[in-house]
Amino acid sequence: MIERIYIPTVRRADNQITYDNLPDELKKRVIMVVEPNERPLYNYPCEYLEIPEKLVGSWTQLAETRLFIHKHAGAIKYCIADDDIIIGRRNAKYWTGKSNMEKSRRVAKPEEVSLAFEIMDKWLDEEDIGITGFSNSGHPPPVTEWLDTVGCFSIIMVDGRMTSKIIDDVNVTELRTGEDILFLFECLSRGINTRLSMEWLHDNKSMSSYKKMKDTRIVWTEMYNKDEEVPSMEEIYQNKHNQDAIEHIQKRFPAGIKIYEKNGVKKHTRYWKKVFKPKSALDSFWGAPTK
Repeated sequence: MIERIYIPTVRRADNQITYDNLPDELKKRVIMVVEPNERPLYNYPCEYLEIPEKLVGSWTQLAETRLFIHKHAGAIKYCIADDDIIIGRRNAKYWTGKSNMEKSRRVAKPEEVSLAFEIMDKWLDEEDIGITGFSNSGHPPPVTEWLDTVGCFSIIMVDGRMTSKIIDDVNVTELRTGEDILFLFECLSRGINTRLSMEWLHDNKSMSSYKKMKDTRIVWTEMYNKDEEVPSMEEIYQNKHNQDAIEHIQKRFPAGIKIYEKNGVKKHTRYWKKVFKPKSALDSFWGAPTK
């Protein structure tokens, strides 16, 4: 069973999208991860975990917080989810040829969200699979139910029975952004494989709202001055912090990142399979690991 659902959150005491859209049985497993000074503001009937005071406001707070969660969870199966996620489901017609809903995709019903977590739980019991996740709602129609050895972001399920053995050797806290990529590379290089569901998907509502505001030329005043034009999504992802992070990751895992320039813009491609080292190739060095 996915025993805990960690939701790291900052300054959203009255707007918990992920929590509000979970079925009641899963809400009981939620642990909101908050800053100590914000804890009194949260009144949701769930558990809370306060991050160490020294992390608050630090340059790498997000990376440090996620590492803190991994270590707190220990050797259990758990979920880490952004606080603004809506879980959806795709039509099975794409990989079975038989439609199971009217549209190509839609928001998952409460019982379907529970089913999705059950499926993730079963996948984590497979020998190499240690991290699973839901695909992004923007992915094109799939031809398969899932993909192995790919990136999983925003909402992931983790098998702590595997990651707890290597987490003290994983260094992701030197990055402000991109630590989620680096964490996956660290795991893949140690024989912990990933699986991304094409049936179950996530929609990041904050990012969706941002896209809508950008399309209608509305300025997001929480991030930008009133007279400042909202940058494009590509400009956000291509800022210096993200570029520096990608270059740092490439130095750590040269085979996993290819950086190139197109139309004067720096871009990169990730090669997850080139980083993955199957357990069979590692057993002679580390001994056969067990779940």
